[in-house]
Amino acid sequence: MRKLLLLTAVTLTLGLCNFAQAEERVLFSFEKDTQGWEIPEWALEQEDHVGKTLEASKGIAKDGKGALELMAAFPGKVWTAAIVEDFEYFDWTPYKSVSADIYIPKDAPTGLKAKIILTVGESWKFTEMARSVSLVPGEWVTITADLLPGSEDWKRTVVDDNFRKDVRKIAVRIESNKKPEYAGPIYIDNVKLAK
Repeated sequence: MRKLLLLTAVTLTLGLCNFAQAEERVLFSFEKDTQGWEIPEWALEQEDHVGKTLEASKGIAKDGKGALELMAAFPGKVWTAAIVEDFEYFDWTPYKSVSADIYIPKDAPTGLKAKIILTVGESWKFTEMARSVSLVPGEWVTITADLLPGSEDWKRTVVDDNFRKDVRKIAVRIESNKKPEYAGPIYIDNVKLAK
């Protein structure tokens, strides 16, 4: 009887774990490489975009062993940003949210913020989150944006099934609004969708 109870408990636990995993879809985990993510060429040519290099890191990760490592140099005194993106065609119709985990080292200053940006539809509409999320030095911070119809998480955009059905780019942008000044790494992991 004990073995049967133990077997039932294990089966239920595994079933719940599989259910939880099925509710999320990790798009990018960066375990081996950058998975196509890059600093866009246009950003490399603009003074107010301060991302310098992007590579896969094996030193810091939220889950697993890999993450993106973006090196940036925020000068302070003016608004600047560092942006990385992936260009693919996505249909996110079944999903209710998109998220990414971001980490800055514990010796980084406070004041950096981040947001997710999508490019959607045939008109390639640049659609950024309506709010920025503050990064906390020494901690992983999860940025999440709602994808459900009627969501107010996106600037000047009506979110509907057409919005979710034709996502062409996903980007993460880190911002310094006149302060702080910071030169160093920013880590991005677990870009994922949730049902």
